[in-house]
Amino acid sequence: MELRQLSYFVAVAEELPFGRAAAKVRIAQPALSNHVQALERELGCAQFIRSTRRVELTRAGEIFHERCVGILSEVDLSAEITRAVAGKTIRQIRIGTVYPATTGVLPAFLAKIARKYPDIRIHISSGNTGDIIRGLENGQINLGFIRPVENIGSLRFSSIAHERYLLAVARTNPLAGQGEIAIDDLRSERIIAFNRKNLSYTERYFNEKFEEYDLTGNIAYSCDDTYSLVSLVSAGLGHRLCAGMDRGPAEPGLRAQGGQGHRLQDRAWRCLEQGGPDRFAR
Repeated sequence: MELRQLSYFVAVAEELPFGRAAAKVRIAQPALSNHVQALERELGCAQFIRSTRRVELTRAGEIFHERCVGILSEVDLSAEITRAVAGKTIRQIRIGTVYPATTGVLPAFLAKIARKYPDIRIHISSGNTGDIIRGLENGQINLGFIRPVENIGSLRFSSIAHERYLLAVARTNPLAGQGEIAIDDLRSERIIAFNRKNLSYTERYFNEKFEEYDLTGNIAYSCDDTYSLVSLVSAGLGHRLCAGMDRGPAEPGLRAQGGQGHRLQDRAWRCLEQGGPDRFAR
């Protein structure tokens, strides 16, 4: 079994069908099919289910794909480490990041890397915290920017930034002019929330608070992306809680205090957690 065969298999598993994978690895499709068939014979089991309409991985193929990705990533990392030990410059860093960090801490971090290591290539991929942790564990990425998690396994992490929580309101809403917004001010208001398969740590946290303060019934709209949420708030259809780096694009109809909206300070949120004054500080 050769590394080249593994890379061909990974290309097919990720691109599907064979034609697109062949273009990616720059070999003829019949040659690629031959490599994959030889690999299946060596493994003694089928890795793909082939039909006239589509090609998909078998369960064995899914497991083998995960292992191959890890093996190939480890080979690449080993080569980079060897070059570094020999005094050669590391050529590429693969970074995984949650979306908010791409407009927050990541640009400043990349600027420092670029100044210190101008010849390094950096590849950035976006995903949720779970995806990034899995990428780190299987070697697909070298560094990740994530939100807090309860269990990060054997990975090492360091806290690099703290976010403020915000309450976004439309410019035309009376709440936009208030210095403080109490929890009771939201009881007659419509709330816009995330509703998607893989909620982030912050999104789950907000949902828990909605339940704790009996505001779940106030959720009038739900979305699965930040852009839609901001647009709905801007149109005056409701309010949204968000983390400081997760505000999304600026909208003309969105009330912004100091350009960034009503601030839900960390201390105010802690008061809510501890049963203290139910007030959102601006």
